[in-house]
Amino acid sequence: MSWLPFSPDLLAPVFGALFLGGLVKGTVGVGLPLVVVSLLGSFLNPKLAVVMVTLPVVVANIWQCVRSGVAMEAVRRFWPLVLPFVAFTWAGAQLLASMRTDLLLGVLGLIVVCFSLLTLAQPHFRLKPRYEKFAGPGVGILAGLLNGVSTVNGPPLIMYLVALGLRKENFVGSYGLIALAGSVPLVLSYVGVGLMGTREVGASALALVPVLTGVFAGERLRKRIDAELFRKVLLIVLIVLGINLIRRAFG
Repeated sequence: MSWLPFSPDLLAPVFGALFLGGLVKGTVGVGLPLVVVSLLGSFLNPKLAVVMVTLPVVVANIWQCVRSGVAMEAVRRFWPLVLPFVAFTWAGAQLLASMRTDLLLGVLGLIVVCFSLLTLAQPHFRLKPRYEKFAGPGVGILAGLLNGVSTVNGPPLIMYLVALGLRKENFVGSYGLIALAGSVPLVLSYVGVGLMGTREVGASALALVPVLTGVFAGERLRKRIDAELFRKVLLIVLIVLGINLIRRAFG
């Protein structure tokens, strides 16, 4: 298996991390890159960890967007956020291409820890509709930079959509549409800056198998478990993983 961009000995833990990311995505609707990049970044080159999750992110977001049935409504409402999100995804990819490994580890760890702590704290805030047209583009810029650098766009997008008070179905569908809009240019940007060669594209395509298996399993699991308990345990695990990434940045 010389075509793989990592040692064949790591195939089992890599597939395990990808399956777990898909399981989380299927269960709670978000978190695929956050979980996968956190886990893979613990034993793979962090740039490879980021690149490998790109194609699964595209396919998972298409699936989520199509199943929600609110895509057109989301396009009409969130296009002022989507346009800068797409543009700054390209800018973030340029940063990733030239970023030092230790700096990338630190950035990834900080994103994971801060987002997990904020989510555990469950801040209750609402954004008034009249401020949406001003806040949306700013969120799009920040989310785009994070998306390009790490594929982890969830923190600003999730907090923004929660602040708008969207119903569950609209939340899942809107997040899927926005994330999809950023994931397609993300792949093209990574190819353009040389991060995704033939081996990386092959590995990312192979990653679809465990990720989609996890997504389908997560959708079934969602009906049987206490989603709130699952979310809290997951966030605590992510905090530990994030702290480990920060430690590696200074190690």
